[in-house]
Amino acid sequence: MAVVAANAEGITPGARLRIHHLRGSTALGYEADVILLLNEKFNVVARHHLVYDVGNADRFKSYIVVSLEKNRSGIAGVDLEFRKRLDQGHFEAVGDLVPERLLDERMFTE
Repeated sequence: MAVVAANAEGITPGARLRIHHLRGSTALGYEADVILLLNEKFNVVARHHLVYDVGNADRFKSYIVVSLEKNRSGIAGVDLEFRKRLDQGHFEAVGDLVPERLLDERMFTE
């Protein structure tokens, strides 16, 4: 198991963390058998889920999305959501597939 830091591009607001944002990503892409990435659900969900149902914004802030980006021996490209219980120092042990559409990047205009 390895814990890897993300580059500056990967931690900018509105960006979804992907393998190419990780330091040493070329070695990770080749050497690792499994790569899991964590993203805040609010930051990576498609905009229409936030605009048309205002209550979703608060609900999405209480979830983390764990993306299975690489799995040498099985299925990859799976996004699971887990409820945060950070006041208790953990995430709920049982998660579910993310039903909403996720984005790679969100555009911000001023």
